[in-house]
Amino acid sequence: MRAFYQVFKSELRTIFADRGVLLVFLGAVVIYSFFYPIPYLPQVLRDVPIAVVDQDQSALSRKLIRMSDASELLRVECLASTVLEAEDLVKAGRIGGLMVIPKGFERDVARGMQAKVGVYADAGYFLVYRQAMTGMVTVVRTLSAGVEVRRLQAGGRMAHQAMAAQRPLQLITTPLFNPAEGYASYIVPAILVLILQQTLLIGIGMLGGTAYETRTTIEGADSGLLAAILGKTAAYLGLYAVNALYYLFVVFGIYGFSRRGEALAVLAFLLPFLLSIILLGLTLAGLFRRREDAIHGLLIVSLPAVFLAGFSWPVEGIPQWLRWISFLLPSTAGIEGFLMIQEMGATLRAVRVEWLILWGLCFLYFLTACISMRRQVSAWKAGCPAENRLGGSATGESQGIPGADQP
Repeated sequence: MRAFYQVFKSELRTIFADRGVLLVFLGAVVIYSFFYPIPYLPQVLRDVPIAVVDQDQSALSRKLIRMSDASELLRVECLASTVLEAEDLVKAGRIGGLMVIPKGFERDVARGMQAKVGVYADAGYFLVYRQAMTGMVTVVRTLSAGVEVRRLQAGGRMAHQAMAAQRPLQLITTPLFNPAEGYASYIVPAILVLILQQTLLIGIGMLGGTAYETRTTIEGADSGLLAAILGKTAAYLGLYAVNALYYLFVVFGIYGFSRRGEALAVLAFLLPFLLSIILLGLTLAGLFRRREDAIHGLLIVSLPAVFLAGFSWPVEGIPQWLRWISFLLPSTAGIEGFLMIQEMGATLRAVRVEWLILWGLCFLYFLTACISMRRQVSAWKAGCPAENRLGGSATGESQGIPGADQP
């Protein structure tokens, strides 16, 4: 216990003495929490610019254009004279969709014939495509329903009878877990969990690179690797427990993200998630020979971790073998389980598979951390001068406190 306490104190002292690591552990977490959600605060994409080619030039076609411009999803940017002109606007990125009203549109409707309207959307950007196509199709269907209701009223039916005959089955949709159907509520909570992982790994890696550069050993390592690993783990866990609580109760409250999960269930799930990241970081720390290597090496992992987690890209679109490999990253099971508890109100029992995967990663990375730390201690004893070893002078460097000589 004495060795554990020494390592715990030494690691916290090293963290708060190293301004670079402190910036990653605390500064980056706070900065990301405020600046990352800003682009997504509007939640829903509205007023997608479209062009309309009105080849009919009738009262009904002009009504369709006015309805399109009044839709919250669309904005009629221009009235193009030809389809080719409108296509050039799409290629130039000025508009996201195109509506073509053919000649004879009003005549066909008046005769009771089926009229057609062409709607096209730029599929190069899926969000724009979805909003533009949804808006144009909704407007056309609304106009069609109005025409049908008036026709039924002309045949002698009352207004409510005409409405019921036109739409015998009424569809009522209620979005679950994301009432606003907003992109921020969908993407930001998952990214915040990933930020916890990446900043924690980078910070631990930077400390490992610093220890190698300064040829300092691990405080308490001579008393046993178990005390050294547990002491370091406790220091990082205490610090990132505060970061996790800050995300859950401050950031989620500020931006109004869904919080349906019980606090105890969320914290119980985050425990193996943070532990597995810390032990993975201790494993990787022995690979870095400079502080900068940790930043360069671990930043590369960020983008693959986003896609492999299965929220920005559907799990069904990921090859099975790659899906299995992705579970070696704590973020894969961590994000999936966290979102189920926090946003969907699931119980810990409902996410027991993800929870057990994280505990399995804790066991796996504890073993690899022991191997990595044993190699670090052996290398230090073999190549470090005697005056830098434990039991030397009273200076921070000679006591083997990692980074004590750093500003």
